[in-house]
Amino acid sequence: MLERNRENTQKEAVNKMGSELWNVTEESLNLVGTMMNSSENYSSISRAAGTCDIWDPVKNFILPLTYLVVLVVGLFGNCVALLTFLRNDRKVKKAIRVYLINLSLADILFILTLPFWVVYYFKGGDWIFSEAICRLAGSFYYIATYSAITFMILISINRYCTVRMRKQNIPFNKPIGSIYTCVAVWIFWFACSIPALMQQQSFKREFTVTKCFEEYSDRTVYVYASFTFFLISLLIVLLSYLSIMKSLSSQGKASQGAHRRLAKSMVLGMLVVFLVCVLPYHVFLIPWELSQANSKGVPDCGPPKAIDIIHQLNMALLSMNSCIDPIIYCFSVKRFRKELKKTFHKLMRCLPIQVHTFEASEIHIRSTSLTTS
Repeated sequence: MLERNRENTQKEAVNKMGSELWNVTEESLNLVGTMMNSSENYSSISRAAGTCDIWDPVKNFILPLTYLVVLVVGLFGNCVALLTFLRNDRKVKKAIRVYLINLSLADILFILTLPFWVVYYFKGGDWIFSEAICRLAGSFYYIATYSAITFMILISINRYCTVRMRKQNIPFNKPIGSIYTCVAVWIFWFACSIPALMQQQSFKREFTVTKCFEEYSDRTVYVYASFTFFLISLLIVLLSYLSIMKSLSSQGKASQGAHRRLAKSMVLGMLVVFLVCVLPYHVFLIPWELSQANSKGVPDCGPPKAIDIIHQLNMALLSMNSCIDPIIYCFSVKRFRKELKKTFHKLMRCLPIQVHTFEASEIHIRSTSLTTS
C-alpha cells in the first residue's frame, strides 16, 4: 500500500510539473506571438505613416555637396561668361551670341534653385520653406534644364549651318530671328511647367517632415516625353557634329578656316555634355519612374535601392552641366578668351583693395625709375 501511494504521489507530482511547464510554455509562446504581432503592427503603422526614414549617404550628403560645388563654381563661371558676352555689345550682331547668352541665363536660373535643394537634402529630405517656393524651385529646376538642352540644340544647328550652309539665309540664324526663337523657347517651357505650378507639390509624409516634388503618381507621361525629347536632341547634336566633321575632312587645312574649326569644337563640347551629364539621367529615368510607381508612395524601411542611388548620382551629373558650359566657351568661341581677360581687368578695378595695391605699385615703380634715372 505504501509503495502504491508513493507511486501515485510521484505520478501526480510529475503530472503537475508537466502541466505547469506546459502552461509556462504556452504563456511564453503567447507572449512571443503578442510581441511579434505588435512589432508587425508597429512596422505597418510606421510604414503607413512614413516614419521609416533611413539616412542615405548619396541623397543626403553627396548630392547636396555636389549642388553646393556647382552653386559656387557654376554661378561664378556663368556670370563672368554672361558679362563677357554682353561687354561692349549694346546690340548683339550674331545669332550664335544670342543663343550663348540664353544658355548662360538658363544655367544661372538652374543654379539659383540649388540653394533650396542643398538645404532640403542636407536636412534629410525635409522641406522647411513654403509651398510657393517648393513649386517655383521644382518648376524652375526643370525649366532651366530643358531650356539649356534646347539652346544647345540651336547652337549645334547654328554651327552646322555655319560650316555646311553658309550661303542660305535661315531666319533663326539671323540676330532678330534668334531672339524670336529664344523667346519662343522660354514661353514653351514655361507653358509646360504650368501644371506643376498649379498643383500642390509639398506633402507631409511624416508627422514632422515635409517632402517637396516627391509625389510620383501620374507623372509617367512627362517622363516618357522627357526621354523622347532628350533622344531627339542627342540625335540632332550627334548628326550636326558628324556632318561638320565630314565637311572639314573633305577640305584641306588651309581652306577650313579658324571659325569652322571652332564650330567643330563647340559642337563637340555640346556632344560631350550630352553624353557625360545628360545621357545617364535620361537612360535611367524611365526604370526609376516605374520603380517609384510600383512602390505607390509607401516608404521602404530597408537600405536604399540601387536604382534610387543611380538616379541620385545621375542628378548630380546633370547639375554639373552648368559648370562645363563656360569651359566650352573658352575653347570654342572666337575672341572669348581676350574678352574674358578684359572683363577680369574691369572686375579687378572695381575692387578697392586691388586699386590701392595697383596705385601703390605704380607709385613705387615711378619713384624707382626717377631715382635710377
